[in-house]
Amino acid sequence: MESQDRDWAEDLGLNRLPDHIVGKRVADLLDLSGKKAIVTGAGGDGLGQAIANRLAGSGADVALIGRTLSKVEKRAAEIEEKWGVKAYPILADLSDWDQVHRAVRESHDALGGLDIMINNPVMMVGGPFDRHTKEDIDRTVLGSFTMLMYGAHAALEYLLPQGSGRIINIAAEAGRIPARGLVVYGASKAGVIGFTRNLAHEVASRGVYVMCVAPGIMIKPDLRERVVNAQSDADRVARTAVLDSLENQVQLGRVGLPEEVANMVAYVASEAADYMCGQTIDVSGGMYMN
Repeated sequence: MESQDRDWAEDLGLNRLPDHIVGKRVADLLDLSGKKAIVTGAGGDGLGQAIANRLAGSGADVALIGRTLSKVEKRAAEIEEKWGVKAYPILADLSDWDQVHRAVRESHDALGGLDIMINNPVMMVGGPFDRHTKEDIDRTVLGSFTMLMYGAHAALEYLLPQGSGRIINIAAEAGRIPARGLVVYGASKAGVIGFTRNLAHEVASRGVYVMCVAPGIMIKPDLRERVVNAQSDADRVARTAVLDSLENQVQLGRVGLPEEVANMVAYVASEAADYMCGQTIDVSGGMYMN
């Protein structure tokens, strides 16, 4: 027999509903002003810098972590000038546990807190699996999966005690859809998707939301040049593979920009995504398994 004294409102979570959002515009919910964010792998011209720009453009102060100080310094300066927020360059080798934890600590101190952790490490070796060396396999697993877990672990040291925050992991469509030449990378990104789901289950009740975004075929400036004006056999093979995928798997029939993926990351990082947890969102032009 059910207790008459049971607090049904509390059991249903009605006391935790974000009723304050009802009268707001979506644009208001996307505002990250006052938030403190870390983005790893943010020194190049790919997804990391695009995410840092999107978060900064939404009002967040950002720390950019990368392995080449001059690159993250350049990106941080660009962000501060463009968006008028604080941007801090942080040097770290994301393959080193101690350096990752030190970099997150430095970022937290520089930002004056931490609300959003974007795990976007980039390091992989492609090609036929049977031709991989041990070093190729180890490098890809480390760079596509293990380093991401290091970042999440370091962020939780701050997010769990405060009982709030978001961790957003970057996976890839290769983690869902098989691709020749990306066996280890795809398996690692499948691991990222599983890691996201399991970590979310473990920490959601403690106020930390974990999400994942999975890009498809992105084109950044240097890759655009290499694919269009392929000079090497490797570039020509890559172009053929991309064209085949666009023709047979990508419903929109084109490649994407890092900024299009960064749009979703900014959304997931915002209050607009408060009822999302443990999910992986694809941003891939409708890529499917043929």
